[in-house]
Amino acid sequence: MDRSRFSSPHKQRGITTILIVLLVGLAVSVTVAATIYSLRGTQSQQLTTHSATAAQAAAWRGVEALRLYLLQVEKTVWPGWVGNDAKPVSGLGALGVRTALVTSVQSAGTDRYQVTARVTGEAGVGSALTTATVEVVYDVSPGSGTPGTPEVCHSLPNAPMVFNGNLNYSGGSLEVVNPVDYENVVVAGDLTIGGGSTARISGCVKGNVTLSGGGITDNGHLHSEGDITINGMGNPSGTTLWGRNVTVGNGVSGGNYTAIKAGAYSTVVYSGGRAIGTAQVGGQLVAATVTGGIPWTKGNVMPFNSGRVVITLNDQSRFLLDLSKVAIDPANGGVSGAAASERLRDALDKGPDDATLPDELAFTSLSVTGGDASLHTLTVGQLWGQKVSVLGWSGKYDTLWAGGNIDMVSGTIGNLLGGGNMTVSQVQVTGSGRLAGSLNSPLAKVLANQVGTSPGLPGLPWCDARVKAVDAGNYKGAANYIFESVNGLPQLTIQHVKRADGSAIDGVYPLRNPSASQLGVLQELMTCGNGNDKGCLGIRQGNGSWMLDGVWKMPAGVLWFDAGVTVNGTTVDLLNTFVNKGSDITLTGSGHRDLVAPNFAGAAKVCGADFYPSNLCASRSAFVTWEGTDSQGKPITYTGLPIGNTAIVAEEGAAMAGWTIRGSVMLGKQLSTSGAVVNIHGSLTVGSNQRADTTITAGGISLEVPNGSGLNLLPICGGGSSGTPSAPASASVQWSRYL
Repeated sequence: MDRSRFSSPHKQRGITTILIVLLVGLAVSVTVAATIYSLRGTQSQQLTTHSATAAQAAAWRGVEALRLYLLQVEKTVWPGWVGNDAKPVSGLGALGVRTALVTSVQSAGTDRYQVTARVTGEAGVGSALTTATVEVVYDVSPGSGTPGTPEVCHSLPNAPMVFNGNLNYSGGSLEVVNPVDYENVVVAGDLTIGGGSTARISGCVKGNVTLSGGGITDNGHLHSEGDITINGMGNPSGTTLWGRNVTVGNGVSGGNYTAIKAGAYSTVVYSGGRAIGTAQVGGQLVAATVTGGIPWTKGNVMPFNSGRVVITLNDQSRFLLDLSKVAIDPANGGVSGAAASERLRDALDKGPDDATLPDELAFTSLSVTGGDASLHTLTVGQLWGQKVSVLGWSGKYDTLWAGGNIDMVSGTIGNLLGGGNMTVSQVQVTGSGRLAGSLNSPLAKVLANQVGTSPGLPGLPWCDARVKAVDAGNYKGAANYIFESVNGLPQLTIQHVKRADGSAIDGVYPLRNPSASQLGVLQELMTCGNGNDKGCLGIRQGNGSWMLDGVWKMPAGVLWFDAGVTVNGTTVDLLNTFVNKGSDITLTGSGHRDLVAPNFAGAAKVCGADFYPSNLCASRSAFVTWEGTDSQGKPITYTGLPIGNTAIVAEEGAAMAGWTIRGSVMLGKQLSTSGAVVNIHGSLTVGSNQRADTTITAGGISLEVPNGSGLNLLPICGGGSSGTPSAPASASVQWSRYL
């Protein structure tokens, strides 16, 4: 059989090879598994018994590596392998295996196969070179069930910046450049901006917002499920504030706001005449159902046909209902189509797994939640709340709506609509005005005591601050360089890596006492210690962490670490994705170049290098492509694997000072910045695995949203399955002899 048939996945037709298994992430590297296995358990004892020489030991390592590989071959592949044609096996050189050849595969019954192979090990050099060949027969029973699939890393985060916790910013930088048409910043806790700092951000907050000093970006918005309180801030232009209550203090005057909105109806949710839950809803009360005097607070709600509402059922299950996707009865406010809602399954959802939301709903208000909109002297396009207080002079309000009472010292109103009483001092209405209640003094163009007058309430915004957990193990199959401590010793496993001539260098490389050939490869790949550590043999620290200090050379591709890693100075750009399993990743302020994710670096630099990641590259000049969908769900072909858009993936946190990072950053826990500003071209997610508060007092983050050439893809892992094996695979050595 032609060697290429066994080693090249592109030329296979229905046959799974070692390389295919590695690429799709369905199995670990054979060489890794063999090395680990050969150092422990009964097989280790067997190897010692059979191995009289180093060459024999190498041959038996190859025998075990091949056995572990046979365990991974899918059931559907075996019938195509039956026959006496030889199948060369590659990729075992790092174990000291000169050649490995499967000489025949025979059926030994239903779903059982007999595999015969020859493995030759070698040891020594020159005149001391010795070899040993073992012929072995395996008995193999493939596993049954469905194979697992790897996690897919190509879903969008909810914003370029996501903080799963409180965000406290009082110094340094916090900005989003080249913003997109959705939230720029999402905060799952409280947002506090103080100390005279200006945050160039726009987004939503699950908790309260407190701003004092500095300011926020023009033409953006701050939406909060809690209260928004502003004191002493420099005014933005064209900003929208929307929360439960909104207070703009006396130190903020003259600003130009598009809208300031507050308040919602606190409702009981009915289905079929039965109370099934609660929700906070925006809309207008149906006049025929209102009870009580003015201002109206009780009655059936006619929801606005926009926005999203969280419904909590009596069993404590929670559903997110998109009101733009339901039908609303204009007569009574009844909603149909609610069954298409989304189950939130968040920390507050404690309902049974099989809970469902009925298709038809009705919302009945019992009271108002929030609704206080208080300010001094501003220019506002739309000012809307339950209770509106304008305490300053000479402001301008194009539209002023209040579900309840209005207290206004001075200002000019375009159009006025109030559901309660109004108290004024020096107010002018240029359009028209209607009030359900009284007016303390006559006001031109305003009619008081108008029955049925109420603008309703805007409702509350819902902030999607959900995050997806970061599991570094999901990326191990896609990694090119795996740095691990095995039995206390540092080890580098290389996979999916080829030289410029197309030859693979995959294998296990001990970083302590490598062989001459292994050392030669390492020295070609990496240089640390400002040129003094060729091969980066000394990067593992005494505490088990990894230190890339004074990096002069580092190959492009995905670097995977089993513990914390520190990068302390580089003289070259690092064209890498850093994946970190344990402890923090630290990018110190010591002299350095940039960290550039492979897709951001470009195919010419990554695929055209002396060593290149073959899983990321379709050729020496092009990245691989894959089929996905765009933001509208339409099929699209993407260039570059999603992992190549990511610069840092860490299960723990990160500490950074003054780096430029081209690629997305995903942190399982906290972020710390110091020194100069960290510039990120991509997305930043903090606290994916654990709620983490972020405090920025120096340094800070400037984030630029990339665009074009597929680089607007900001990946998070999701999906995949572990498979459903009903019977495990087995592979054992039935017979062996030395040749």
